[in-house]
Formats: sequence, structure tokens, C-alpha cells
Amino acid sequence: MQPQRERVKLGKDHNWWRLLPVLGALGLISLMLVLTFMPSKLDEAHVESTAVALLGSATPMSTPSPTMVDSPFPTTMFREPPPIQILPADQGEVRLATIEPATTSVPTKDLHDAELLPTIVPVIDQPTIMPATTAVLQTPTPLPTLTAQPTPAGQSHSYAILVRADTEQYQLVRVDAGGFVPIATVDEYAANFMALLPEQQTLLLPRNQHLVAIDLKTGQPRWTMQLLPKSPYDRKSRLTIDKTGNRVYVLDQSSVDASWNWSQLAIQDGQVLDGPRSLNVPGHSHSITSDGKIWGIDDDKLFQFDPITKAKRDFGALKINDIIGDGRQPFLGVFRAPTTLSLIDWATGNEQQVALNPPFQGNLFSATFSNDQQTLVVESIVSSDDPRSDDSYFSSVYNLQTGQLLGVIQVDSLSSFHPSITSDQWLIYSSDWETGQRSVSRWNVATNSLTEVVSASAWGQHGIAWLGELAGPAINLATSDYQAAVTPLPTLVPIYDQPNLPTIQPPSIQPVAIFGDWLGLDLRLQLLTSDQTLETLVEEGAKLFERYNQPPLLLQRPKSKTWQLVDLVSKQTVEWEFEKMLSEESFIDSLLAPNYQSMVAVVGQDLRSDDQFIGASQLLQINTQTGEWTVLADSRTWPELKWAKPLAWQGDSIYFLQTSKNPQLLWRVQLGPPFQAEKIAEIPAIVANIPDVSNAILARIYVSPNQRWLIYPLAAANKTMVLRVLDLVQQQSHDIALPLMPLASDDLSFSPEGNSFAFMLPKAGGEDSYPALYQLEQQRWYQLDSGAYKAYFSGGESPFLWSPNGRWLLVNFGMISVESKLNIYNAQQPSLALSTTFDQRKKPVALYDDGKTLLAQHLWQPSLEQLIWDGQALQINWRINQGVGLLEDMYYVYPR
Repeated sequence: MQPQRERVKLGKDHNWWRLLPVLGALGLISLMLVLTFMPSKLDEAHVESTAVALLGSATPMSTPSPTMVDSPFPTTMFREPPPIQILPADQGEVRLATIEPATTSVPTKDLHDAELLPTIVPVIDQPTIMPATTAVLQTPTPLPTLTAQPTPAGQSHSYAILVRADTEQYQLVRVDAGGFVPIATVDEYAANFMALLPEQQTLLLPRNQHLVAIDLKTGQPRWTMQLLPKSPYDRKSRLTIDKTGNRVYVLDQSSVDASWNWSQLAIQDGQVLDGPRSLNVPGHSHSITSDGKIWGIDDDKLFQFDPITKAKRDFGALKINDIIGDGRQPFLGVFRAPTTLSLIDWATGNEQQVALNPPFQGNLFSATFSNDQQTLVVESIVSSDDPRSDDSYFSSVYNLQTGQLLGVIQVDSLSSFHPSITSDQWLIYSSDWETGQRSVSRWNVATNSLTEVVSASAWGQHGIAWLGELAGPAINLATSDYQAAVTPLPTLVPIYDQPNLPTIQPPSIQPVAIFGDWLGLDLRLQLLTSDQTLETLVEEGAKLFERYNQPPLLLQRPKSKTWQLVDLVSKQTVEWEFEKMLSEESFIDSLLAPNYQSMVAVVGQDLRSDDQFIGASQLLQINTQTGEWTVLADSRTWPELKWAKPLAWQGDSIYFLQTSKNPQLLWRVQLGPPFQAEKIAEIPAIVANIPDVSNAILARIYVSPNQRWLIYPLAAANKTMVLRVLDLVQQQSHDIALPLMPLASDDLSFSPEGNSFAFMLPKAGGEDSYPALYQLEQQRWYQLDSGAYKAYFSGGESPFLWSPNGRWLLVNFGMISVESKLNIYNAQQPSLALSTTFDQRKKPVALYDDGKTLLAQHLWQPSLEQLIWDGQALQINWRINQGVGLLEDMYYVYPR
């Protein structure tokens, strides 16, 4: 029998001290539980500042173990975002955008006026970040009531735009059983840029790059409208009629510079009711609806663009990048899932889904609504696994009320489907690949029967650009004037057939620039002079070290054990010799000090047999003034050396990144003596890897050219992140808040002196961005332009280009939009210096220190131009035909 335990009461028992060990144990357990389940500071939106614990050891340590912290330096925390400095279009003016809008104007200054701008306050820590908006599904708008299927009692006629085999002209015709009745010859982009309006007794047709409104009663033009220039195969311009049938919306694109104009006109007399408005229309696959708004697809997402307010509204991701519907019907259709159609009421934004049952065969490549939107035809392809067998093509018709399949027909590969005036009948244009015979048939889905409309013998060899059917009397014009041929659009001459641009000789023969390209591990450098000659400077360079506003230094190996560092302009050389032969790969992980007087490299072999360093990896230091060298450490005294890469150098400290672990480790190495190495930060190799992000966002570490600033991303709460900025001089850090986004290696475009960078800064609450300038010391953003642009660059190239002295910043808007605009900003006293249009067939490759002279390469010809701003425009100073390829980099520009 167990003895009964007494209950101890602290108030009466004088031996209460016996409980102290028990209470202590319980307290320790509680503390351990709290520490175990406490959330990491990296998971919180705001990371508290702290200081790093430094190693006290005065000798090299093989296993350093400092206290690991979130930030290696005291951190300035980001707060609620104050205003962003905005640089408007007026040159020399700086405005301050605030919640209560207020402006501070600065008079226009000369391009080289050194007078300081007035103090601009307040500063900004980071841009405002708004959560991405998504389209909210509202109560579905009812579909039109299913109409009777038989053909209406009234008249109906079929019409087509033929590509005539005899004249190669595009002709609008009425289709009869015996052939065609010509109506008018039109420009070749007419299929999406015309309207047949029997009720208004009007035809809207493009002829000779004019939109012509023709009166059907008289056959005479009511009005004409000049269109933007077009070229062959231009199919992007659109027009539509408003709900009243009295107005036409015109969305017109130029083939010269891809610019857009939007206009609203009265159909009766052509009076311009609104516009023309010049637009920067994003995306592709555009459709214009009867309220004048533009729908399109951008980055696999559907959007609506208001041409009046220029507001862009996101309507969610798509599975298939295609918009179904002509914009005059009540609904637009998109596929957000492979076999589920989303019907969007473009007037209200309401959306409903229709599941296609059973799903169509194969992969969809086209879909079309019937005129009354009661049915949908899906054209799909079923690929054959047998290379000896052809692919199969099917067209499936679905009831849009129920999603049920109504009928399937197998067709040949060159067939196309067009709606008739009833939803259960479709016009099929067929072309036989082998015989070349072409015909038009009517498919009755209910009876699954085909009726020939135009025989192959009557159709002939004519192609087709459009086919449709309209109710009402036949359209005839009282005059045949419009059947006359139109002027063919300008023929595009292939790039390789275009003549070279004429040479414009410079005033004197002078060096222009040093170009280089990599051939495997060897760097070839060439000097281009204005007499169009190329001088090879180096055939087998090992590495190039660029310097602020100075010629680069080239590292090369003239002999097996001899290395040298050469100034490519002055030809000054420093040389050193090793006891053993080193491969060219040995200096891949090398770093030049900011004062250019010393250099370190991590080499993968023992360099001397008579010193204490015998490890496989050795840290080498070279005096670039005298050529003397020494080994500072090896992988025996510092094991992590074999995985470490030097990033930045300040004073007697070098910062290394160890990438062999995740998280990556940031090391600070004091060269000494004594030599010391300490871990100061962990940097996750993957910033984010969450289900709704298609690819993991990898960390990138950016180092400014002056090696003062080290920047890397860290994830924060609510799908945001921060750029942690380490000031290696002041030993402090601050954070820049951004939405969660991937960063490419050249997304941060540093100024040559290294104290600021240009960046495509995301707009609040959306996926668009604008060019911005960030000053690192002042921790201040400048918005360079108020437009909405792509965050990514065309062809992976940056839109930013700096002058060598870092005073001027060029932004090429053609890299981030369809705008042919080029701006140059004063980056030290932020203001707009000049803005001009720029031929997008040219690529700026260098900006001079004066801020108004630049070099540009042609994208389709081997020529290089120097252009100078004369106060009104960029004028060509000289042009030479040079043999430097577009893939080669420019490392130095003359003169300085």
C-alpha cells in the first residue's frame, strides 16, 4: 500500500523552499517551449535591428562560430512609405507627390548648370505596396434565351473577303451559288477593320489606308478618315459599333512605330466625338467592345483597358491566350481551364463558367461564337503518335446554355468555320491540300448534313480572309467605283536585301570605342577607330576589371608562369611571376580593390613549397603597383575558402559568399595581420517557393561598382520581400520593401560611381512598373516617368544606360513598351534633361559624359552612329560601317 502524499501549502508549510527545484525545472521547460515555437524574425514583416557579435580571436580559426543574426549591421527599419519624388515631363522640374497633393517647382536649368536644386523632403524608405487585385465574380448575367433554330423567314445573304488569285487584291463580295458579286476592293487588313451595316445603310471599309463610310443608297462616300501607316500582314487595328448603332470606335495602330490611336466618330457624318487619343496599349490579342474599351492579354492574363482614363483592370489568368467574340456581342469568352469556357459580360464585368461536356478531342487551336452566342464551335487537333499518319482535325459545337455537345465533324487541316445567321448552322471554307480545290459548304449541326454553297469550280483558286452571313436585302452599290484596285501596301524589304546606310565621315580620324567578346574562356578585345578600322588589342585575355570613369584593366598571361595587368589606353603594365604555372580559370574568383592598388584571388593549388600554406585552395594577394604577391590563407586554416567567392573589399576587410550551403553564408575576412574570418549573415538561396508562384524565386546578391553597397533580397510577410542594403563603410544596413518578385542579374542598374541604381519599380496594386532612381546614401526614390510599363526587359536587356561619370542616366522606353521615346536624366541633381523620339531600329550602346552625345548601333545593319542633341533633336554627327557584332560588349568609349 502506497503511503499517502501530503499536499504542501506554501502559506502554512515552513519547508516551501523544497519546491524551488521543481519550479525551476518547470520554468526552464516553459522557456524552451516558447523559444521552440516562437516565429522566426525572417517570417515577420518587420525585422528588428541588432548588432553582430564579433570574434575575439586574434588568430585564424578553422571553425569560426560567431552568433548568427538576421542583419550583420544595425538596421534602419522601413516605415509607412512617405512620398516618392516624381520627375515630370517638364525639364528641370521636380515635383513632390504627397497624399494631399503638393508640388514644388524648380525653374528649368541649363543641361550643365551646377547650381544645386532646393532641398527635397521628405525622403522615402520604400514604395507603397498594395496587394494584387483579382476579378470578383458577381451574379452571372443571364445568357440570351435560346432562339428557335430554323432559318428566319426573311432574306439572308453570305458575304466574303476574297484574296483574288488573278489580281492579288482583297475584295468584298456577295456569295451566290453561281459565284461572287463584287462590292468593293479593300485593304488587306479589312477582315477585322470593317462593318457591314444594312440597317444604317452604311458600309465601313478601309481603302488606300483611309476608313471610308459608304452610303448604300447612293453608293457615295459619306466621310473618310486618314489611318496610321500600314504594312503587309498588319492585323492589329480594330473597329466596332456602339450599342445604339450610331457611333463607331476606331483602334488604329501604326506599322512604323507601333503607336496606337483611339477615336470615336458619328457614323452618319464622321464627326469626331472623342479623340484621336494617343495610347500605349499593353499586351496582345486586342478586342474593342461596344463601349469603346479595349480588352487584351498581357503575361497570360486578361485585362480591360479604358482609353479615356487609361486605367487597366486585371481579369485573371488564362489557360489559353485567346479572346473569343467580336466585341459587339454581349459576351467575351476565354478559357481559364482546358475545357471550361468563361463568359464575361464586358459591360458589367460579371463572369460565369460553362463546362464543355464531354470535352473536345485533342488540343484547341480556335473557337468561335455563333452570331447570337447560343453555340460555340471549337476547332481542335489530335496529334498522331505514328509519324506515318497525319494529324486529325475536329470541330465540335456546344450549347452555351448547358455546355452539352451538339455535334462533331472531322475536317481537313485547311478548313475554317464561320457563323451563319442561325446558331445551329455553320459555313465551312475548305481547301484541298493536294488538288488546290476550294469550296464553301453549310453544316447543319442538328441534322449533321453538309450542303454545298459554292462549288469548287465556281470558287476557283481564290483565298479567303473573312466569311459571314447577314439578314436583310442584298448589299449592292450603285456605282462600281469602289471595285477599282487599291494601292498595295508598301512591300517589306528583307533586312538582308536592304542597302547599307551611307557613311557620314567624322571630322577627323580618332578612336571610338573598345569592344570585346568571349571565345570560350578567352576575351578578345578590339579598338574601333572612326576610319572604320578594327585593331585587335588582345586575343586571349583572362579577365577585365572595369574602373570608374577610367580605362579598364586587363589581366592576361603572356608566358606560362607570368601574369600581367594592363591599362588598355595608357599601356601601363604591372607584371608578376609565380613559381608554378596557373591555369586561366585560377582568376575567375578574383577581386580588384576599390583603389585599384591590390587584388585578391582564390586559386585551386599550392603556390609555394616553402611556406606554411599547403591547402588545396589558397587566398592570394597581389600588389598591382609593384607586382609583389603573397598567400594570406589556405583551406587548412580556413576550410570554407574552397567554397567562398570574394564579393567586395573595404579597407582591410573582404566579404566572401559561401554558396555550398543553404542558406548561403556571408563572411567578413580581415586581412590582418592577423588574418580573421567570421560569419556575419545567412542569406537564403531561395527567397520564396510558394504554390501560387510558378517558379522558385532565387536570391541574387548585388554589389555596387565602388564595393560599398551589398544588396540581397529576403522574404517578408504577406507575399512581400525586402532588399537588404548593407553599407560596408558605415557598417549599417537598411531595408527597401518590394512585392515578392523575381530579380534578374541586371535588374539593378548601378551608376558607375556606385551610390545609386536605376530600377523598374512596381506600381502599387498592379503588375506594371515605372523607371525609378534610388539614391543609396539618402535612401530616397525618384520616379522618372509616370507611365505604366513592363517590369521585364525586351530581349533580356536593360532599358538603362549610364554615362561613364555617373551624372547622366538614359532610359530607352522602347525596351519596356511600344513607345519610341528616349529620355536622359541628370542623376546627381535628379531632373529631366531631354526627351525625344528614337528610332527603335537603333540601340543606344554608350552615353557620353556630356549627357547629350550617344553612340547607337543599328539592329539590322553593321553600322555605328554618333548622335548629338542640338536642343531640339538628336542629329547624326557621323556614321561608319563597322564590323563589330551586336553580341559584343562595349567596355570603353573615347574621348574622356
